[in-house]
Amino acid sequence: MKKYGYLATLALTAMLTACGSQEGESVSKPSAESSKSEVQTTVEEKVVTDQLGREVTVPGSIERVVTGGILPYFSTWYVATNSTKEIVGMHPNSFNAAKNSILAKISPDVLKANTSFVQNGEVNVEELMKINPQLYVEIATDENSINKITEAGIPVVAVKAIDAAAAEPLATFNSWLTLTSQITGTTDRADRFLEEGKKVQAELDDKLKDVATQDKPRAMILHMHNDKSITVGGKNFFGNQWLNATGAIDVAENDVNGRKEVNMEQIYAWNPDIIYITNFTETQPEDLLKNKVNGQDWSQVKAVQEGKVYKIPLGIYRWFPPSGDAPLMLKWLAQKNHPALFDYKIEEEIKAYYKNFYEFDISDKEINSILNPSSDAAKY
Repeated sequence: MKKYGYLATLALTAMLTACGSQEGESVSKPSAESSKSEVQTTVEEKVVTDQLGREVTVPGSIERVVTGGILPYFSTWYVATNSTKEIVGMHPNSFNAAKNSILAKISPDVLKANTSFVQNGEVNVEELMKINPQLYVEIATDENSINKITEAGIPVVAVKAIDAAAAEPLATFNSWLTLTSQITGTTDRADRFLEEGKKVQAELDDKLKDVATQDKPRAMILHMHNDKSITVGGKNFFGNQWLNATGAIDVAENDVNGRKEVNMEQIYAWNPDIIYITNFTETQPEDLLKNKVNGQDWSQVKAVQEGKVYKIPLGIYRWFPPSGDAPLMLKWLAQKNHPALFDYKIEEEIKAYYKNFYEFDISDKEINSILNPSSDAAKY
């Protein structure tokens, strides 16, 4: 079972590029009155530079953090600090992923987080103040939330969603860990994580270096999906990085930048060999394999015909965006793309990783739940 180990994170470079970056103002410190009545901070403070380049004054010791539209960040905090007790509030979408994740068993404090401050998709500052956060973490593109929470006297750290300039998929998560280490002052476990990520990518690169382009599977990431809409990921999005890093060709790379809604005619034109379905949609592989989606005929697609439709796993968080399970995502994808090259048992890889990095003895049943996540994880 879980044993809390040495607190940790890292110190690298904090950079990311995402949609809609902006010049930011320095976060103003709360007045003496408001800090006493609303936002409790310690006497000691530090200044960190967030991913909009703003200098933000934060408490030297943080015990109450709220995370907003940067949905995976709560799990980054856990990877960095080995704790979720500081996460006192999070976006409902994040909470639903947490509730359906292994993190809920490893660090059950995560389920104590309050979600009431998000109402109708927006932050209600009055409800947020009731949670009494010392720090709020928000996606860098949500200028409205950043400004109104800052004006309320709460330090806001902006985090970018993806390092689109980097060719490798770990860059985003690594940058989040870097920033978290500056906030918390922790180092050890994140250093180990970075080393593991580099090692895994190097192993993949070595085995994939001689694979000819024509021998790489053509894959598609189905990001959001229902009977009325099909949204895929393409260039400058996580899926493109994952596929490139694991020996596949992204069929949408030349047609889609970021995410885009497409129709079945476009899917037919791409005709992918493999389809990966994220955890941001309730759609399961069998919905396509059994052609159960009204108004959409998936039976003509090669991936469906050959049974190569896979739901992306969910461990301590969804594996599609940045998470502490990123080295496992690399191994899982590489094996799906090139099963003859990567003959390890992914169940054993998960078991060893969770023991080594999270000090958690994961059961076979829990591993199965990671590899076959419920549709419930996408509901919010």
